[in-house]
Amino acid sequence: MLGPFLLTRLVSDPRRPAFVFGPYVLRGLIDLVLASFTALPVALAALAVYGLGTSSGAVTFNSLLQAHTPEHARGRVFAGFDMLWQLGRLASLLVGGLLAAAIGIQAVYYLGGALLLLAAAVGRHGLRNRRGNTPPS
Repeated sequence: MLGPFLLTRLVSDPRRPAFVFGPYVLRGLIDLVLASFTALPVALAALAVYGLGTSSGAVTFNSLLQAHTPEHARGRVFAGFDMLWQLGRLASLLVGGLLAAAIGIQAVYYLGGALLLLAAAVGRHGLRNRRGNTPPS
């Protein structure tokens, strides 16, 4: 509850697409911290911040999705999104477990952090191109 509360206190309109990618950066950095440090207090603090970012990201993404989905299609869109989201979570648990067994959990956290940071950079770049702020590549 604290993440969405802070988000709405700090940001006037969380439905802006640029705010979708901030939690990716935060979660990517947390994954890198979890891969790098083994002290329990560091892990607990990192996971608390991770929870703030995840809940804030969910509010931002769901608000954006709801704002851009026609009213008559919202039920289907959110049901489809939920199905894809849950399927992705299950697949990531399977792949993450297999990777952890093959290359170690620390490497999985480093890889996950790098992928989240890459996703944020790609998303931000796409938004900038969509707005016409930079020439397309």
